[in-house]
Amino acid sequence: MSVIQNKLDSYGGNFWDFENFKTNGIHKIANYPAMMVAPMQHKLIEDLYEFEGNIDNIFDPFHGSGTTLVEGDKFGMDLVGIDINPLANLITKVKLYGVNFNTIYNSIEKVIKNINKFTNIDIEPMNFPNINKWFREDIIKDLTIIRESIVLEKNEKNRLYFWSCFSDIVRKFSNTRSSTFKLHIKEQEKINLMQNTVISDFIKIIKERHHDLHPESSTNKKIIQGDSLFEMRKIDSNSIDLICTSPPYGDNGTTVTYGQFSILSLFWIDRSDLSISDDALLSNYSAIDNLSLGGRKKEELICSTPTLSRYLNSISDSKKMKVITFFNDYFKALEEMIRVLKSNHLMILTLGNRRVDYKEIKLDEITSEFTLSNNMTLEAKLKREIPYKRIPRRISKVGNLGAVSSMNTETVLILRKK
Repeated sequence: MSVIQNKLDSYGGNFWDFENFKTNGIHKIANYPAMMVAPMQHKLIEDLYEFEGNIDNIFDPFHGSGTTLVEGDKFGMDLVGIDINPLANLITKVKLYGVNFNTIYNSIEKVIKNINKFTNIDIEPMNFPNINKWFREDIIKDLTIIRESIVLEKNEKNRLYFWSCFSDIVRKFSNTRSSTFKLHIKEQEKINLMQNTVISDFIKIIKERHHDLHPESSTNKKIIQGDSLFEMRKIDSNSIDLICTSPPYGDNGTTVTYGQFSILSLFWIDRSDLSISDDALLSNYSAIDNLSLGGRKKEELICSTPTLSRYLNSISDSKKMKVITFFNDYFKALEEMIRVLKSNHLMILTLGNRRVDYKEIKLDEITSEFTLSNNMTLEAKLKREIPYKRIPRRISKVGNLGAVSSMNTETVLILRKK
């Protein structure tokens, strides 16, 4: 048993479950699906930082809302992060760059002043495809007023902060159900009864949330919006000291639909502040999910592992395509992560095992098999319960078999490059 495994096990009991943790502080600046557990990531990074003593930078190729990068920043590490979702990228930048603390109070006053000004004049309402399906007319008017007021803010840091707050307001007052990340419309009665407090809610949160942000650190930060498979190819081989990430557990369309969760907010945010690498991402409501890992259909499996082969032989042909497509991209991503990692350095992967065709895909075992056959060794492994989840415990139904259980446990693999 490795020294690292002994250290992780020494905490005992349910330590790694962090069952009493609830998202707070800087990590609650804006809502995002399936956020990583900040204190867990912090403790893992802290222990490895002390053990290894040679970690100057940290890389998260699927950074999501930026939890890992924020925690890595606390140890003075240089940061590299990639995510295809422009909203995730924006939220992460706000957390890492903060606001301009010399001007934020003036900026808030100006935004409120402009909101009051636009409220008393006719303003052309925002428009994009199907906007009236997803927003009530009075909501559109008030969201437009806020949007135009944010656009006028000259300080980029403060403006991005306002957009991150605005993203929560857009979702809160949309006609979508809050019980799912997918775009499902509410019952008309609930839409009609929704109270319009758009402007007062926005003003309240912009006055409060910046207090949880930190002044920007002096570390080097490279936060990239783009396709991880493409962007990782631009990173030099053997240049990363520590990789810490939670890669997708499956294609977005059938696991967590990050794109559908984000798209309404993205349609409202000024595109010039999103630094979008590919305009196709906002071409329709499902584009982000379709362009994410495993979203592009491929018929042939480029490589496999014993566990994956057994699984594919156990499911129906109609279900194989989505699994094959995901693992083709997933294995390519792992290959790139191994390439950019320095020799004798570590990779932390937090993984969940989803179900397709009512059978569990053992992503943890498949990942172990693939990495161990590609120049990696297993240093440590731990399993944790997921006490709090922002997705239902029971999800979509499969034929006559009933509802499928969602993921209630995660596996953390700590791997070392030979």
